Amino acid sequence: MVIPEVEEVLIKYKKQEEKIQSILKTDNTTKQDASLSHLNKSQPIRISFEEAQIRNKQILKELEFVKGNLRSKAIFSPTELQWEKVCQDYQKNPSLPVKTWHCHLPVFV
Repeated sequence: MVIPEVEEVLIKYKKQEEKIQSILKTDNTTKQDASLSHLNKSQPIRISFEEAQIRNKQILKELEFVKGNLRSKAIFSPTELQWEKVCQDYQKNPSLPVKTWHCHLPVFV
């Protein structure tokens, strides 16, 4: 059994509620349409075997280039043990000046 005051409020806002529900339905359908169109666009592009080989060779060249850069940077940077030793020395004697690092001669790998 519904209280008369509540029934009046329900009747008063029923039209607005229906309007909001219709807006939400249209929003949901447009979102679904947009997501379906996005899925259609995101299908993988088919490339030929030769194009795939060229692309893969280029990726491998870039990978080797990055590896070489990392190796050359590792040669010139102090190791973790050296950093720990510097930290321990500084903690023992905080008045010591900061040490500078000298790079080794370039080594080609």
